[in-house]
Amino acid sequence: MKLAIPLVCLCLLGCRVETAQKPEPWATLPVSDWPDFVLTNDVHFADTTFHGLANAFLVDLGNDTVGVTAKHIFMILGERRGLTSIDPGSGFMQWDLRSLKPGTQGLEAVTLINRDPQEPIGDFNSLKVRDWLVFDVDATGIDVHPLRLRSVPVEKGDTVYAVGRSQANRQSPDPTIFPLRVYQALGPYYHVQSLNPGADPAGTSGSPVIDGGGFLIGLVSGAVGRLGVVSSLDYLMQVLDHYGVRGVRSPSKTRRDP
Repeated sequence: MKLAIPLVCLCLLGCRVETAQKPEPWATLPVSDWPDFVLTNDVHFADTTFHGLANAFLVDLGNDTVGVTAKHIFMILGERRGLTSIDPGSGFMQWDLRSLKPGTQGLEAVTLINRDPQEPIGDFNSLKVRDWLVFDVDATGIDVHPLRLRSVPVEKGDTVYAVGRSQANRQSPDPTIFPLRVYQALGPYYHVQSLNPGADPAGTSGSPVIDGGGFLIGLVSGAVGRLGVVSSLDYLMQVLDHYGVRGVRSPSKTRRDP
C-alpha cells in the first residue's frame, strides 16, 4: 500500500488514541507493510455486471466476520436497473467483494443480510443514517484483513482516517489515506473536515474509516457541502442485533436468514 500523503503516516503513528484498546500491531508498521483490507464491489446480474462499485471491507466481530459497503450503491443500481428498494431483484446473481491486490483471492458475498424489498432506496439524506450493506461472507483462507471495531465513541475534534480508492485511483492496488477531523458527532453519522484540502475524495464511498490505532469507526458515506459524511457504527450494530449475527453485541445468538 503506497502512501499518497507521506505526512499522514507520521500523524497516524504518533497520534494518541483516545481508547483503552492497544493499537493494532499493523497500525504501528510503515504503511507499505499494512495488510490488505480495502476491497471493491462487483455486482452480477443475468444480463450485465457492474464492476468496481465503491469500496468495501471486512469486519471482525470476534465470533463472526461480515463484509460491508455503502448502501447508497443502490442509488446507482436504482437508476440503471429501475430498482426501488434495497433488493437487487430477480435478475440478481452474485455480489463479489474483490481485492485489487495481485494474487489475492476475492470473496463471494453469500447473503446480503439486510436485503429488504420493503425498504425504499430514498435519497442520500435518508440513506446516510443507514448507509451500511452487510454481507454474510466466508473469509476462511482469504488473505484479506478484517478490521476490528473501536470500543468507545468518536468525539468532536478526533482525527480519523479514511482508507480507500477514489475515482482517480479506482484500479490501483494501493488505496489512499485521507486524514479527517471530526467536526460533529451526530449519532448515526459524523460530519468530518479534510485535513488535506487538496485531496479529492470523490469515489471513496464505502471506504473504512479508522482511528489512529487502526480500529474501525465508520465508513465513508458522502458529503454535505464542504463537510464529509461518515456513517457511524450505530446502524451496523442495529443490523447485527436485528438479524442475530454472532458478534460483539450478540455472542449467544445464531444467524438466521433475513
